[in-house]
Amino acid sequence: MIRFSAKYTAIIDDKGRVVLPAAFKKAMGDQADFPLAIEKDIYVGCLNIYPEVYWNQKLEEIESQLNQFDEGDIELLEQFYENFTTVKMAPNGRINIPLDFLNHANATKEVVLSGMGKMIRLWNAEDFESRRSTRKPLRDMIEEKLGNNSKKGG
Repeated sequence: MIRFSAKYTAIIDDKGRVVLPAAFKKAMGDQADFPLAIEKDIYVGCLNIYPEVYWNQKLEEIESQLNQFDEGDIELLEQFYENFTTVKMAPNGRINIPLDFLNHANATKEVVLSGMGKMIRLWNAEDFESRRSTRKPLRDMIEEKLGNNSKKGG
């Protein structure tokens, strides 16, 4: 099972290419030979990068909840499919990100690649630091979200 963690900085070159950190490429193992899905995050200005195996699981989960004969569901799928692309990773870990995706993340030069379990998030470095500076401390969030789990059941 792939689990991405930690954060790394990287540079987007003039052709929209970025080299994924060696640790992320290593974590992918044999999945590095398969395409990656790049999704424009719908909540914040970053990109979500998934190994194909996890992206396909996400697609199946979404499609299984929708009715192919419902106009609203079809419209949702149209927008959803417009919101991602797939790319192949070069042997050195380099991926080419389309310009409209880079624009979504305001990624022009220095970026942060942050591991998030089954996906990698790509941020403009300044946006990442700004967001990071406004977050609650990890200890507080763990206590708030997970600290009372033993009390909930009994």
